[in-house]
Parts: sequence; structure tokens; C-alpha cells
Amino acid sequence: MVRVLVVGVGVMGFAHAKACASIKNNQIVGLVARDWKKWNLVAEYFSEIPRYEDFFLALIKTKPDVVIISSFTDTHASYAIKALKAGADVFVEKPLATNILDAKLVIATARKYKRKLVVGFILRHHDMWKKFVECTKSLGKPVHLTITSNQHSMGRDWQHHMNILNSGLSPLVDCGVHYTDLMLQVVSGKVIKSYANGTKTNSEVRVSNKTNMTINYSDGSTLDFESGYGPEINLEENISKKAQGPLGFVYIKSENIVIHNDQEYNFSSKAYEKSINTQQSYFFDVIKKDIDLEPHYETVMLSLQIVLNAERIMAEN
Repeated sequence: MVRVLVVGVGVMGFAHAKACASIKNNQIVGLVARDWKKWNLVAEYFSEIPRYEDFFLALIKTKPDVVIISSFTDTHASYAIKALKAGADVFVEKPLATNILDAKLVIATARKYKRKLVVGFILRHHDMWKKFVECTKSLGKPVHLTITSNQHSMGRDWQHHMNILNSGLSPLVDCGVHYTDLMLQVVSGKVIKSYANGTKTNSEVRVSNKTNMTINYSDGSTLDFESGYGPEINLEENISKKAQGPLGFVYIKSENIVIHNDQEYNFSSKAYEKSINTQQSYFFDVIKKDIDLEPHYETVMLSLQIVLNAERIMAEN
């Protein structure tokens, strides 16, 4: 049996835990949350699994083979390093760290201790987004990608977003890293120029919660990205998930439909749920089959560098 410790049991942590538990020969030996009073549903679902409030104690007590980390972003690097040094393979949610130095240290630790480290880029495992990338690659160069990913949030969802924002990262990093990773899959050029700006629409956060960035690539391609979190964010404003190139266009019409020129592709309403299961299956295959992760580390670092640089530019503006 593969002994698994799950750290963080919010929306993604709970989903990863359920996906992990569905895989044969996996045994969840512990769940970690800072405040279990908030997570009664998770406690009831995994009623027989030991619960902890301290990650380091849980690591000592459970002696896991694998650690799945979906805690607050500012803990990702330190938790991953501790788990890797303890001899565990690690899955950690994106972004890997809040700065480049810490991200490098995590990857260096994985290499030193010969453990697997997979960062959660869920779009790479989502059937609809995989089709979007496939179609975008057929558009020729340059390609111009326009993405809005605004998230209106209140109550517990807004508390979750405040935790992200108050860890020091804006939506440019937390959400935008998905799309800089996507661009790495479809463009052949390097980043030559970045522009970003942001505003704070809410006094409860210390960084911009409504943001925009434009990334220019040496092959002429561009990424225009907009994202915002919070009660004031309007979901109906400037909705776009579209790519254009010399050979046409591709866009996401709804959560389940991709349009490529005159072709329509339909996907299951459960495509996102499936992607979480697929991603966890991939992670455990990486361990079982000893898959080389050096290409993964390269794209993790590049996508993170791009958004952190945009974040710096936004701060300067």
C-alpha cells in the first residue's frame, strides 16, 4: 500500500484526496487542516482517517510515502521541502512557491533526494483545455491569446481568495500561471516584453485583486490576461477565452464547448471532475513508472518566472 498524507482540505485539497483515495493500493493515512471546525464535510467523508492541525507533526506520525499539498500558497515550498527530505514523493498545487529562489530550492531538493515532485497544472489534464491547446497549435504563428478568468467571491470563497491575496500574490500569479504554462505549449518564442497593472477594489487585502497583464513573445505571439477575485468582481465583464492566428481562431464557448473555425467540440459536464482524477492518476504513474520530470521542472520554472516578473512590473506601476 502507498501511504498518503493530504495537507490542506479546502476545495482542491478535498478533491485531490477523493481522487487519490479512488486509486488502487493507495491508503490515506492522515489529513491536515489548520482549523477542522471549517471542514465538517471533509471530516464526515473521511471519518476514519486521522486528522491533524500541524503538518510537521503529521509528517512524523504518519511516515507517508506520498504527500499531497493543497495548503496556502506561502506554505507550498517549505512543506514540499520538508516532505521531500522525509523521503516522500510530492504533489503540490500551483504555484510552486511565492518566489523563484524558493521554487528552485524545492526542485533542487527533489533532485537531491531522488523523489518525484509534480506541480498541479490542472489544465494539462482537462480534456476541453487539451483540445483548446491542440487547436491553437494549428493556427500558425503568431498566435494571440486573450483570457479572462474573473472570480466573483463572497463568504467562504472570498475568505479563501483573501488568504491567497494576503500571502502576497495577486491573481496574476495564482491564476495566471495556468495560462503562461499554456503559452509555453503553443508558442516557439521567448518572452521579450511584459506589461501589467492592477487595482485593489477591496480594503481587506494588501495586494491588487483585479489585474491585467500582456506578455509579448519573440515569435510575435501575445498573451492578454485579466483576472480578479472578490465581491466587487463582475463575472459578465469582458468574458473571453480565445486564440487567433493566421489560420483562424479557437475559443471556449461555454464550460463544455470548444469552437475551432467551423468545427464544434463538446465535452462532458464532468470534464473538470475527470481532470482532477486524471491528474492524480498521472502523479502516481510518475512514481510507479519512474517518469523523468526534468521537462516538467523546466516549464514550472518558466511559467512561474513570467508571472512573477509581471507581478513585479505591476507593483512598480
